[in-house]
Amino acid sequence: MICLCDAPPLIQLGQGGSVALELGWLAQCLEQAALAAGYEDWPAADVARSVTDFLHAHGTPQPYTLEHFKLAVNRVLRGIGYDEVAPHFLRGGLELHSSLLDLVREVPPGFLMGFFKACEVGCQRLLSSGLATRIVFEDLHFAVKMVLGRSHWSSHCQSVADELVDFLRASVLKATGPTKVTFMIR
Repeated sequence: MICLCDAPPLIQLGQGGSVALELGWLAQCLEQAALAAGYEDWPAADVARSVTDFLHAHGTPQPYTLEHFKLAVNRVLRGIGYDEVAPHFLRGGLELHSSLLDLVREVPPGFLMGFFKACEVGCQRLLSSGLATRIVFEDLHFAVKMVLGRSHWSSHCQSVADELVDFLRASVLKATGPTKVTFMIR
């Protein structure tokens, strides 16, 4: 087995797989928690680096569960004197992003039904853990143009985009049931 010492820690998202901890995302989440705790100007980037250093130094088995990760962040926040920020970290739940371009690349060019199926499977994968409270699907226009093989936006592209938005909405509702999940497509 090869040890990648500088590799970012992994966070387990249930059956949805694992994601690498991104320093920018962590800094943004910490910034939101600090704002909720009343800190206007807060060194979120420095604290995010402290959290990743802590996770590397304590070498617990990877990937981390989301709960274990939140506990580790809370421990760091309390250790550096920001006890009041800790309860606000990821209080609103987890936001996951998915690029529709990545899903388009999984299917042969022009295979529109395959793209819709890949979107449905992507929804199920993102929501299978039950951890996400917000999902953002990105690159709608680029993905539609790619699957249709178009270089410019057309009325047909708009029609497919409208169908895809309706399909994604139905897929999210089907995958979540009564659980409240907010989603955005851009």
